[in-house]
Amino acid sequence: MPLHRSPKHLCLAVSFGLTIASLPGHASDSPFGYVYTTDTHPKGQWEVEQWITNRHGKLRGDYDAWLYRTELEYGISNEFQASLYANYNSVNAFRSKADGATGGTFVPDDADPDARYQKRFFDSASAELIYRLLSPYKDPIGLAIYIEPTYGPKHRELEAKLILQKNFLEDQLVWAANLTAALEREKFPGEWEKETELEFTTGLAYRFAPNWHAGGEFRHLRKYEGYGFGTRETAANFVGPAVHYDSKSWWASLTYLPQIGGAKAYTEEAREELVNGRIYGETAERREIRLKVGITF
Repeated sequence: MPLHRSPKHLCLAVSFGLTIASLPGHASDSPFGYVYTTDTHPKGQWEVEQWITNRHGKLRGDYDAWLYRTELEYGISNEFQASLYANYNSVNAFRSKADGATGGTFVPDDADPDARYQKRFFDSASAELIYRLLSPYKDPIGLAIYIEPTYGPKHRELEAKLILQKNFLEDQLVWAANLTAALEREKFPGEWEKETELEFTTGLAYRFAPNWHAGGEFRHLRKYEGYGFGTRETAANFVGPAVHYDSKSWWASLTYLPQIGGAKAYTEEAREELVNGRIYGETAERREIRLKVGITF
C-alpha cells in the first residue's frame, strides 16, 4: 500500500480498537495514551503491548509519520517492572515545510525538496524500567521513577521520567502527571545531532461505566539544542480527549491530541515554522492520535 494513503492506516487502527472494545470483559493499565501512571504489573505477570501513533500535518502540503512500538513487559516484583520495545516507523511527506520544500521529522536533509518522500524503516530498540516508590491505593499519592535507554542505527536516546498519581472517589477518578527529560542523538542523515527534550504531561480520567474510562490529556514539549537546557529551540502544547477500556486479560487506550496555541520559537529557523501560535518544522505536527492495546498473560 502506498504511504500516501496512510489515513487508511488510522481507520484500520481505530476500527480495530472499537472492535476489541465490543468484546466481553480487568487488565488494569494507564487510562491514557501518553501519560504514565504508577501502576505496575504484579510479580510474574507478562504483557504484550502494541502502540500505533500517527503524527499528521505540517504547515502546508502533506505529512504523515506512523510510529509503531511492540513491547513485552514483565513484573519482576509488585513494585518493579521491566520492558523491551521494538520501534519501527514510516513517513510520507510532500512540500510540507514553510518554504514549500519537502521535509519534517524522519525526512533526511538531502531529500529532494520538490518530490514526495516515503520510507518505512526500523528505528531502534528500547528497554524500560519502572519502580514504584509509593502506591496511590495505600499512600497519600503515588510516586514512581522510570528510565528508558534507546539504541538504533540513527537514533540514540536516554529518557528519565518522574510519575505522580492521585486517585479520588474510591478510585473512580484518576489524575496523573509526568515530568520527562530526554537526551537524544539523531542522524537523518549527515552528522549526528544532539538534542534535549523536556516534557510535562498530565491527564484526568473518570470511570463512567464498568471497564470504561474517559478523560483528557495535556502535553507541553520543550526542545533544546545540544545536551542540557542552555539553548532553547521550541515549545509546543497539545490537549485532547482520551478513552480507555480494560477487561480481565486485555485493554485499549485511544487519545487524540491536536496542537493548540501558545507555542514558542527561540531560533531563527524555528520562527519560520511558527504560525498562529503553533510550531511545525521538525518539532511538532498539527495533531497526534495514539492507539495502545495490551494483552496480559
